[in-house]
Amino acid sequence: MVYLRLLLAYLERCLGNNNKQLGRVGELMVCFELEKLGYNTSLVDAQGYDIIVNVKDRPLRIQVKCSGTTDKHSAKGGRPRYNFSTSVGKAKRKLTKTDTDIVALAAVKENVIIFKPVEEIKGATLKISEAHFENKKSTKESFERCLSCLG
Repeated sequence: MVYLRLLLAYLERCLGNNNKQLGRVGELMVCFELEKLGYNTSLVDAQGYDIIVNVKDRPLRIQVKCSGTTDKHSAKGGRPRYNFSTSVGKAKRKLTKTDTDIVALAAVKENVIIFKPVEEIKGATLKISEAHFENKKSTKESFERCLSCLG
């Protein structure tokens, strides 16, 4: 686990503003965390989703959105926020159930993922307070919540 944190910190410094590499780090981070929870994952190259996870012999599609930094000054005067682009395609349209089942919001700096059913994603961008990523149990808890929402 210490090795993963060091690797992620190193990659974050090396990536700079390369969104494609940052996205790849997020995808690998999500696969790693789900595999630790006992789920089988597969990285795929598909429009609308990045990972297939098998849950009770049912394939679920996961779209990964990754953020490596927070904004410095929240517009609401609160703590810094992670900004996630939750759109898909060249037209930057909102994700829908046709595209994916679950959206994984990966905060590389915190090494925490918040999973949300795609129906909870309301627009092309999503801002989440840094405080939501401080609970290391959020990864497991939010994924389990998604599974219960999907039935």
